[in-house]
Amino acid sequence: MALYSHNNSYPKPLPNRIRLPNGFTKTDSSTFTEDELTSAGYSGPYTYPSFDPLTEKIEWVGNGFTVRLYNEQEIESQWSVIREQRDELLKESDYTQVSDYNFGITNTTEWQTYRQELRNITSQSNPFNITWPTISSSSPE
Repeated sequence: MALYSHNNSYPKPLPNRIRLPNGFTKTDSSTFTEDELTSAGYSGPYTYPSFDPLTEKIEWVGNGFTVRLYNEQEIESQWSVIREQRDELLKESDYTQVSDYNFGITNTTEWQTYRQELRNITSQSNPFNITWPTISSSSPE
């Protein structure tokens, strides 16, 4: 899909209507000419470059895309997101470890393993490529 930048903003697909410098609007993006697009403030078309989303970030710099490695702040921010998700999953499964509730749970070892794998999630090497543990049953058996 072709993307166009309007006044150097992040590229998007063309709208169905553009406003020309004379104040008129034109609809049907399939009929826009290059001159009309330029006079309406659009540049392009642009396409996303190839990149590895597990290690690289794509950025728009006003007149084109660049690809760069994630920086330390972005990596730490992603680890924060992962820890929040992990903590929520741990909270959701807390009840499986309460002895007063355990009378209805027959797979406590499986839950304990799952919860330990959640706690170990930050030992994985890439916060943009997390393998989340699963449990065969989302509810107690």
